[in-house]
Amino acid sequence: MIKTLSLCPTCYRKVIAEIVYRDGMVMMDKECPEHGKFSAVVERDIQHVSNFYHRGTLGNNNTIIIHTHDQCNMACPWCYYPMGSEPMHPFSYYDQVLSAYKGSFNLLMSGGEPTLRPDFFEFAAEAHNAGWGISAITNMLKLADHDFMIQALGSPALNQGDMLRFAVSMQHPKNYPEEVYNLKVQAIENLERAQKRVMCAMFSVQTLDELDWIREWYDATKGGYPMLRIRTMFKNWGNKGDENRLFLSDLHKAFLEKFADLHPRISERVEHSNMYCLYLEMDGGMQVSLSSAPTVENLDYHQASRPVYMLAMDGRCYPVPITQVINEGIEAGWKDGFRLQQGGTVCG
Repeated sequence: MIKTLSLCPTCYRKVIAEIVYRDGMVMMDKECPEHGKFSAVVERDIQHVSNFYHRGTLGNNNTIIIHTHDQCNMACPWCYYPMGSEPMHPFSYYDQVLSAYKGSFNLLMSGGEPTLRPDFFEFAAEAHNAGWGISAITNMLKLADHDFMIQALGSPALNQGDMLRFAVSMQHPKNYPEEVYNLKVQAIENLERAQKRVMCAMFSVQTLDELDWIREWYDATKGGYPMLRIRTMFKNWGNKGDENRLFLSDLHKAFLEKFADLHPRISERVEHSNMYCLYLEMDGGMQVSLSSAPTVENLDYHQASRPVYMLAMDGRCYPVPITQVINEGIEAGWKDGFRLQQGGTVCG
């Protein structure tokens, strides 16, 4: 049994939790003094929990994700981000709110789709001129646009050396309309034509057989990025129900099989592996992260450290998995056990 800290799934207050092995599954049991007892699945593989239950961090947390645009040019049904839920701010807001982190942390623009922000390049330039490292997560559709690529190549904030400071998101072609997939292919061709790499290639998987296509894509594009990230779809994670249930242990085993010839092995070059995220290295130096996001039902505060923070709706920074759950609670009208009034203030 492991004692840890979690959140009440109703009011989002911190509560003591226990991780136990029961009925062939690793479970989390917890009790809120107001809303009672809860149990949730954590993992199916007890050996995975035993191998990777590591507390703390290596201290490499040097990036903060900021949601700089609240809309997207795609409508993916699996997206966790609630469109239109956060007010959009000028760069000066983030510079002020995050001033204590300047010099030690970089900013990673997200959303929504940050490249849709009308002042996207101006925002990046302001951050760069103010002393921040700046980059952006993107679905790549704007990178398929010739004029946007020209602007990106002309941006001292985003074009550095042989790399454009983007983390690009990709999925199996079956998950996209044909026109969307074709735009993503065009974006890759634009990057290759410009002889530019990106910071990271990110995949979300709904089924493990999608790894066959990811391996083909990797073999064709592996020179274009130093890190490969694969995560299970938020809606398919282990606690989300019985249909298409995926656990990190499943993803890990399947990845080791599909990439066996590249000898993937656990590495601490980026960060400690933990119950929700594994860090590996492959032949040639490619860094890999495999992850499955926890939900409020099975969030373990001690396992949520990652090398990226996120600015939450409450104006504070937490590791990404914790921020996602806190934002979910605020959207539901709860924070730290208190009911929120409209606009985010605490009811008296």
